[in-house]
Amino acid sequence: MKQKTVLTKRLFGWAVCGVGLFACGMTSCSEKDAPVSYVLQQNDISVDEPEEGFVTQLSQLFRIEVESVSDEGITYVWALDGEKIPGGKTLEYMFSVAGTYELVLTVSQGELSFDYKFQIKVVSEESVPLPGDATAYITKVLDFMPAVGQFTNTMPAYEVGDTQETMNRKVLEAIGNNNRGLISLGGFGGYVVVGFDHTIENKKGLCDFRVLGNAFSAASGSESDRLQGGSCEPGVIMVAYDKNKNGMPDENEWYEIAGSAHQDPTQEAWYQLAVDNGNDVNLYRDYEITYYRPNETMNAPLASPIDEYIRWEDNQGRSGYKVKNTYHAQPYFPQWFDGEKLTFRGTCLPQNGIDESGEGNYYVLYKFRYGYADNEVNTGNAAAIDIDWAVDADGQKVSLPGVDFIKVYTGINQENGWLGECSTEITSVEDLHLLGEEIPVKE
Repeated sequence: MKQKTVLTKRLFGWAVCGVGLFACGMTSCSEKDAPVSYVLQQNDISVDEPEEGFVTQLSQLFRIEVESVSDEGITYVWALDGEKIPGGKTLEYMFSVAGTYELVLTVSQGELSFDYKFQIKVVSEESVPLPGDATAYITKVLDFMPAVGQFTNTMPAYEVGDTQETMNRKVLEAIGNNNRGLISLGGFGGYVVVGFDHTIENKKGLCDFRVLGNAFSAASGSESDRLQGGSCEPGVIMVAYDKNKNGMPDENEWYEIAGSAHQDPTQEAWYQLAVDNGNDVNLYRDYEITYYRPNETMNAPLASPIDEYIRWEDNQGRSGYKVKNTYHAQPYFPQWFDGEKLTFRGTCLPQNGIDESGEGNYYVLYKFRYGYADNEVNTGNAAAIDIDWAVDADGQKVSLPGVDFIKVYTGINQENGWLGECSTEITSVEDLHLLGEEIPVKE
């Protein structure tokens, strides 16, 4: 049973000035203060608090909803044991250490202010187990749409009659539940959306999850030994916290993980090498590319490459064709998709592929410093992701208690000679906390 709790702690006062009401100090009221139609009262704020007090558990979402008579001119500030934490009228937080905490809500309107204190008891995971014996791995695939690529329709394999639901199931069979198969996202924009049987907790100071791919380091003796490269095909990562608990990622719940190139591409160790090579080293935050379905005759087995196989156009005024090579003769356009053109949008990263031989026979794809999928060998700490790197559409940092869904899409539009297009590959996603791995966030 819950009871309505109203706590009052601090009141500086209010006064009537001129034709309106103002939140003022005790001594005076400035003429320049704007009138408001509502003045905060001490009993206008309430919270439903259980009779036994608030009890929550480690690695599970703790949520408080504040009820108010009005929100006009009101601010809500939360502090946990004296330290401010993000939150507004709704507080969502996940605790990483068991114990008893003091939570204080400060509600203010101008100089008028009240404090509301709560005690929060956090119990261990042993006391209240995670629901359903939670697993550290992917348990659902919500969507999969690769872009044009030499492994599209083969990783996983498309069969005549397969639908979107069929392909989603095949992806889950490949990379879900720690199966460690491999899927390809094709060229820029191709994506997969996965979910879990629990919320991956955002722990302060620690990386929270890892996206596994098939990146590897270059052979000894190359320039890549110094700059760290080999086969790195970075995928941009997006995260969603299921705030409304409807079991799906809504459009307004997605945020992008801002990796190192999001912050400053010029700081990548290989940046000048890419400039000298003539690569496009710009970061396009609102990039868009459209691929057009090829003529069916081009999907037949071939003895030589087709240079003008699949036409593409982007919103930077560029266009061209994707090549079909002799190594992969299947259709490169996803066959279960019915449309004549396929459009992807997202952040396009600087081109990281360099032909170090100068003759088209030795390409090195360099590693970004952090924050992307299929960018680091799976055992490297740079493969781990901190949820606190999430930003909104304006590039502003957001605070999430955890994430329920992850989307990965190929982040580079580049052809690398005989290697073909840059295409992100995924083999798994892991909750580092459930695995007991503590990887500190690199400052």
